Amino acid sequence: MPTPSRVEAPRRRSTGEPLPDRHLLYTAAVQHVALDLEHLEEIYGGGRRRRPTLLREDFCGTAALACGWAASAPDRHACAVDLHGPTLAWARRRRLPALGEAAARVTLFQADARVVTRPRVDVVTALNFSYWVFKTRRALCAYFTAARRSLNPGGMLLLDAFGGNDAAQALVEASRVAASRGPAGERIPPFTFEWEQVSFNPVDHALRCHIHFRLRDGRRIPRAFSYDWRMWTLPELRETLAEAGFDDAAVYVQDWDDAAGQALASYSRRDRFENQSGWLAYVVGRVAR
Repeated sequence: MPTPSRVEAPRRRSTGEPLPDRHLLYTAAVQHVALDLEHLEEIYGGGRRRRPTLLREDFCGTAALACGWAASAPDRHACAVDLHGPTLAWARRRRLPALGEAAARVTLFQADARVVTRPRVDVVTALNFSYWVFKTRRALCAYFTAARRSLNPGGMLLLDAFGGNDAAQALVEASRVAASRGPAGERIPPFTFEWEQVSFNPVDHALRCHIHFRLRDGRRIPRAFSYDWRMWTLPELRETLAEAGFDDAAVYVQDWDDAAGQALASYSRRDRFENQSGWLAYVVGRVAR
């Protein structure tokens, strides 16, 4: 993980241009839909002949993954669930029209993911650590149980998690993001993405974080997104998945190139790995076929 640094004081210059949409900046900095879909299919596969066609994206925000799934093949359908109506409205207004005919295969639901069990799907996802919003074992188990009841035989729940020595520290990580295009072709200018871990409480694993964006002209969008989470550990997640009725709970850790000293894009199933300053993993709950 990058060396901790201080958040720069805001510098403002009057350019006359409106600030970029924060959801577009988030998508460009945080969401890597093509990679997530590639990993999802590799993990789901395991020698199966049948490929998954039905996906539900929980805590979906602007439904980037659900839309990417529907656009990836004409027989694929997706549901996207979120509690926040304005963000779903953004997805309906800005993301779905860009899908063309595939938009008809995406359904948006404003609901608590703990009560959604239909329609049945092959894969449920809860990525970008979104399920960390649940702070008690009871609430987390209720969500996992609803997800299991939503799955077809052989289906899976795909979660992600991070950890390591730096995960429990107050820090700021900054990374540059190149210019890109949004879902409708709108230009996203180059910017700097700042991830701030404000505080961590070892007693209850409460973790507070912010995302800030800094533009090249010096303008900033401070606290564009804020998070009040519980950092769940890998054994807690595996145990709670078992309590919720999953038949298997596996951990896939991001691979590391020792020679180059950098993380790879691939993930491997592990029962053991050495702790590091920071690591990323998928946690997968499976139901029997």
